[in-house]
Amino acid sequence: MPAKKPSIKQLEYFVTIAHSTNFRKAAAKLGVSQPTLTSQVAAMEEILGVQLFERSRAGTLLSPEGRDLLALARDILDQYQHFLDTAQNSSRELGGTFRIGVSSTIGPYFLPEVLPQLHQRYPNLQLHLREGDPRELESGLQKGNFDFIITVLPMHSTENRVRPLFTEPLKIVVPQSHELASQERISGKMLQGQTVLTIDDHFHLHSQIAGLCERYGAQLRRDYEGNSMDTILQMVMMNMGIAILPGLFVQSELGKGAACKVLELDEEAVVRNHVAAWRINSSPRHLFQKLSFDLKAIALEKFAGILTEVLTEENI
Repeated sequence: MPAKKPSIKQLEYFVTIAHSTNFRKAAAKLGVSQPTLTSQVAAMEEILGVQLFERSRAGTLLSPEGRDLLALARDILDQYQHFLDTAQNSSRELGGTFRIGVSSTIGPYFLPEVLPQLHQRYPNLQLHLREGDPRELESGLQKGNFDFIITVLPMHSTENRVRPLFTEPLKIVVPQSHELASQERISGKMLQGQTVLTIDDHFHLHSQIAGLCERYGAQLRRDYEGNSMDTILQMVMMNMGIAILPGLFVQSELGKGAACKVLELDEEAVVRNHVAAWRINSSPRHLFQKLSFDLKAIALEKFAGILTEVLTEENI
């Protein structure tokens, strides 16, 4: 007899409790009794041979084993839902008019390459596009201003369905006249004391770069924070400092003859994770699921030398 395996329903219970950090709240959200939920989780723990949760005064917390399994469980549930949606809607063409929000740090360098192919696949799909910073996008999604957003992690609401799209590298960009321009790769200690330009703090990219500066002793220039990637690049070209810029922007703009050099950092791969998100109870959610898979596939093919699969889903 084959060994027992956790059911899809048990995986759903596990993920919901992890998000709710409370068995009572999770039971209410799932529409089951708390004893039923408790017994199903206990049965799943017995099947797996691991403890998934730890209870304390602070609530129900994931055990170390539970943390390791959470992203995998979410992925299985998403794939299962995609399987059901595909089966149920295989004859239904992706179409309609939707309001799409996209981060302004990627939209202009990503969408012109991706949308033509998407339109070719789905000629009846109409997308009303609007750029914004991550906070505007997530807030707009919750308020109904957007139907679907393309943004970066981390996201803060647990009321959205979030699908990983791709990982984008960040590149160190210096003027050709800079002392580091003779290098191809640099160590973190070579950033010590360097002046780093960045976008304003409405963007997650700002805090990511600030953390990098703190780790390696670079100086974040706060008196001239740019409001766009192009503004930052212009300041780099005027020798006002160096910058850490998204890979898609670097490919798009530095290929036009900008007098700058692109460097890699030895100590760590500096990246950001992009995701698609929509409201969990959105009526065309099966269409958004399909749209997210197609966006991912087109992007990874179109930008094969730059974008890669999301390797970790800890915050999804």
